[in-house]
Amino acid sequence: MEIGGEIYGSANWADLEENDQRVILVGSYDAKLYCLDAGTGDVKWTYETDNYINGAPATDGRYTVCGGCDAILHIVSVADGRRIGGVETGSYIPGSAAIMNEYAFVGHYGSKLLCIDIKEKEIVWEYESEDGGPFFSSPAIGEERIVVGSRDGFIHCIDRKTGNKIWKFRTRDEVDSSPVIAGDKVVAASMDGRLYVMNLEDGNAIWSYEIGASMTSCPAVVGGMIFIGSEDGRIYTFGENE
Repeated sequence: MEIGGEIYGSANWADLEENDQRVILVGSYDAKLYCLDAGTGDVKWTYETDNYINGAPATDGRYTVCGGCDAILHIVSVADGRRIGGVETGSYIPGSAAIMNEYAFVGHYGSKLLCIDIKEKEIVWEYESEDGGPFFSSPAIGEERIVVGSRDGFIHCIDRKTGNKIWKFRTRDEVDSSPVIAGDKVVAASMDGRLYVMNLEDGNAIWSYEIGASMTSCPAVVGGMIFIGSEDGRIYTFGENE
């Protein structure tokens, strides 16, 4: 299917509760959020915003949330595209939100990460980068902690309930890549060309590997293996030697 603008973020999917139909959700620079039938590609509904949609829409199966250059986190019904509400964030949203337990977590260009109550449609807390770096990275959400990269060159670990800083880890360049929480470890990549593995508890480095080329893609962790793409055109795999 061809739509009316560039697609900057990834697609996402959800299963509709009423009929188990799988749908694909994707935003576009034509300022619209699209919901497509996963089997046929037919458009089920569209939702229009006031400016570009940048990141991937997040969803819990009932709601989907997305943001963009209108600086609003839009809350939309997955079933029919109905607008549930919108929350003014104060600056445009370049990346993707993440959802956990009816809360959405999203960063913006104004150097803040926000926790938003989806039901109440209000900001619960704000975390601000001390060094003034925009958040292009999508946050990784754990049971108690959130980990997110920033263009200030740090990877930030934040208390999920309070928004207070727990630790931050300095890389040598901007961090647009979204980190991954894997058990008691954090895997993250930086524009400095390095892949980092840190201790989730205190942010201390466990090891790093210098690929050499910048990384804006997000690492994937599966079966004890780490996979990541780099701007040198290669996909790298890391794991224990057998």
